Amino acid sequence: MNKYILGLNIGNHDSAAALIKNGEVIKYIEQERISRNKMALGEPPIEATLACLNSEGISIKDISAISVGMDWKYRNTIYEMSNEERDKYKDFENIDWFLPSEIFGKNLPPIHIIKHHLAHASSAYRVSGFTECAILVVDNRGEDASTSLGFAKNGEITFFEEINIQNSLGFFYNRAAEFTGLYGKHREVGKFMGLASYGKPTMKMPLKLSGKRFLFDTLPNIENESIFNSLSLRKQQFKEYFKENCFPYEAGNVEEIMSYANFAASTQKSLEDILIDFVRELKAVTNMDNIVLAGGVALNCSANGKIEKSGIFENIFVPPFPSDAGTAIGSALEVYHQLYGKSGVKNTLRMAGLGMSYSQNDILVTAEKYKERIKCSMMNENEIYNFVAKEISEGKVVGWIQDGFEAGPRALGYRSILADPRTRRSLIKLNLIKEREMWRPIAPSVLHEQYSNFFEGNADSKYFMNVAAIVKEDKRKDIPAVVHVDNTARPQVVSKEHQKYHRLISAFFELTDVPVLCNTSFNSRGMPLVNTPEDAIECFLESEIDLLIIENFIIEKA
Repeated sequence: MNKYILGLNIGNHDSAAALIKNGEVIKYIEQERISRNKMALGEPPIEATLACLNSEGISIKDISAISVGMDWKYRNTIYEMSNEERDKYKDFENIDWFLPSEIFGKNLPPIHIIKHHLAHASSAYRVSGFTECAILVVDNRGEDASTSLGFAKNGEITFFEEINIQNSLGFFYNRAAEFTGLYGKHREVGKFMGLASYGKPTMKMPLKLSGKRFLFDTLPNIENESIFNSLSLRKQQFKEYFKENCFPYEAGNVEEIMSYANFAASTQKSLEDILIDFVRELKAVTNMDNIVLAGGVALNCSANGKIEKSGIFENIFVPPFPSDAGTAIGSALEVYHQLYGKSGVKNTLRMAGLGMSYSQNDILVTAEKYKERIKCSMMNENEIYNFVAKEISEGKVVGWIQDGFEAGPRALGYRSILADPRTRRSLIKLNLIKEREMWRPIAPSVLHEQYSNFFEGNADSKYFMNVAAIVKEDKRKDIPAVVHVDNTARPQVVSKEHQKYHRLISAFFELTDVPVLCNTSFNSRGMPLVNTPEDAIECFLESEIDLLIIENFIIEKA
């Protein structure tokens, strides 16, 4: 009999559901992909849960246990909020909010609450393929910690050090991004990270190495304040510090964003220095060869690249879902381990197409609705890769929809916009299509077997665009569209397991001698990645994308 665990992230952002079957991750769906509300702000993962269950043809009655990757009751108690403020978070303690009885019934499986950083750690370790590893979890905040250092061995995760919320690195980085005006309701810290490459780390920062882990001991002490009060105090302290010490000495001049380049570089460098210090400590305590990273700060691919380049650990693994959404998977795998003793998935996670997929009939029915606006034809699978590769080589920008959509925020060859990396014009075209700032980089997808010819570092740490790498000097002129100003890229390594995408890049390689494609997420500004064929066609028609491929269907504008 199959054993199913349903994992949930139910917070006020990034809600998600995951389905574990006999210890393996078989489905993972972020609520935003269905609701089309980016980050699913304020939404419980109800539709995501139903989609996970429907994908297996099961109901909630077939689930052995449910996991939630945050102890909201404990968190809401220790924050010492006012009653008015606490009311904003009480929904997360209410089971009927995220598993309403009118949909799922009143007889639910046992619900297991997993501490937030344990869920993060599990989401990385239990899919990494490592039998043992050091663990670094860094985010804005969990229940009572913002950074956790630990290790995994024999299936058990142990933390030996935790840093409180008053010393949150995620909170510091977010506030620095906010100071520049780049940080909005969707937390666009990736823009800030990209800006850092244009500057030099010349500015004084409040973040200091400290054996006592008071990381901001140059600022007034707030250790005795409640967590809730300390966050507002720290936010004000950061703003005052930046205005006093960091050019241009005022907040939010996003119209003159390059004036903040040195500030961004200084923030990034100070974060990297602290993270490297934690990594050295983890090595000294564990003496292990492998490290996994999780938490929202693990989306900082530049910092991850520095950790890899330091050589402190032989192997680094960052899952495609290090943010809070990934706690749906992590908490579920943790509960499966607790109930059934399995330490991790059978094979290392190297592909992330864990979302919903669509049949040929689904595509045809959708195309029929748009028959006045599109031309739709079908091509044999053996022909389509050469056809698309040739179109890309001739300058076309292609929307590419295959199989189930990606886990995590990065396009990984399931819901991607693709272009030719051999000309800088591709970067310009893609940023115009996406309505992105021109100084922001575009990522490359590269064949696993060709990785070392184009990039430095270990190919096996880079399946999910989470670790930056130096582009080799003699190859920069071959792929200028994906080389950032600091000569790095954020590569996605594509193995033969990723059959369709690997075949497409291989066809492009055969045609051009370049085993790389520009790959950016298939979405319009402020929207999540496309999910359905309808999402894809709507986005295609509203943009300057030249060609749309959905499975074996070729769609052109009429």
